Amino acid sequence: MSLTWRRGLRARIVWSTAALSAAVVAIMAAAVAVIATRLTHARVDASLHDRIAAAQASLKIRPDGSVHMAQENPDEVTDSVWIFDDQGRQLSGPEAGSRVRGTVRRLASVQGVTRLERRERVYLAQPLHVGDSHRSVGVAVASESIEPYESTRIILVGGLVALGVVVSAGSAAATWWTVGRTLAPVRRMTELAAEWSERDLDSRFELVAGEDELSELGDTLDVLLDRVAQAIRSEQRLTSELAHELRTPLSAIRAEAELGLMSDIDADSTERFERIVRQVDRLSGTISTLLAVARHETGSHDRADLARVLRELVGTRPVELAVAPAAGAGAMEVGAPDELVERVVAPVLDNAVRHARSRVLVEVAAVGHDLVVDVSDDGLGIEQADADSIFEAGVRSPGSDGAGLGLPLAQRVAVSIGGSIEVRSSRSPTTFRVRLPRR
Repeated sequence: MSLTWRRGLRARIVWSTAALSAAVVAIMAAAVAVIATRLTHARVDASLHDRIAAAQASLKIRPDGSVHMAQENPDEVTDSVWIFDDQGRQLSGPEAGSRVRGTVRRLASVQGVTRLERRERVYLAQPLHVGDSHRSVGVAVASESIEPYESTRIILVGGLVALGVVVSAGSAAATWWTVGRTLAPVRRMTELAAEWSERDLDSRFELVAGEDELSELGDTLDVLLDRVAQAIRSEQRLTSELAHELRTPLSAIRAEAELGLMSDIDADSTERFERIVRQVDRLSGTISTLLAVARHETGSHDRADLARVLRELVGTRPVELAVAPAAGAGAMEVGAPDELVERVVAPVLDNAVRHARSRVLVEVAAVGHDLVVDVSDDGLGIEQADADSIFEAGVRSPGSDGAGLGLPLAQRVAVSIGGSIEVRSSRSPTTFRVRLPRR
């Protein structure tokens, strides 16, 4: 059992239910204990009063003024009842231990009704009167053990506590099962959403039809996903159409510039025409990248051999390539078409070649479910403060004549196919890591 469920909604509901059940049972047990204690004391007191009343009814006064018991069977009256005359002499009473006798003796001279608890026993002492006389002729002391009552109360409270544990565990288990079944659609939606990527525009939750709130939530989210997918497809189509339309004027501009270069012009004009051709080529490359991204996001399932793509790119650049051996056919295949892989890696290679002093190294390896391309150069490196900003559009290094779009666009393309680009080391050597998903 993982720690995750303890922090979830299901766990909070279960723990709250169990805590509430335990609290209710605890209150009930405390209330029963208080009531049982009061009933025990009331019953014991009533029994002691009855015994003293019976003893008082059996008292008689002799002609000489002395007091004696008139009942035929004294044990029926004197069981746990001690009778003392007005001189403190014991007239009757059962045998008892020294502690009980000592307590009874101390109560033999009380002037009014006295109640006392000592060591699981209750004592009640009361002056005795015979007939209508208000003169006390002695004292009766009755005693009773409350240990049987206490044992019954402990058993009762213990039973309630055990019942509370069972009820709390049962309610927690029932709540766990009920909430689990209730939240099953939410868990399923979470799992599905975690499996989807930014290209799964047709994926939907499609919960089983129902009338509860969770089914309504699933239906509402499906409608929202339909709207989002429609908006994304519209943007992709617009991007593709705009990029396609831009190619025609760019081709015309490049053709005019090449015609100008073939004309009899001075050196300054030649440099301007060459600059136009370079900028048109750069813009054409950007448009090609946008078209490739748009086509990939609208459903392309092509695969690229990374080793072959890198060999083609390195062949036109002064770069050393090192491909780690990978067992199995297709182990270096990327889950994206060739043109997108080129659009990711080429700007990183060009950047390394541009800033290197003498050497650029490209190392390729399979790491888990990804292919990793490390591009290192022995240039001056990147300032730590600029390591994150180089992927922002328009950011250029000092002295660069570019537009600052190469690395940002490469990063965007990498993300669109499920990869990434990051600065692994800014100095000695400067290393960019390109991570691409395997097929």
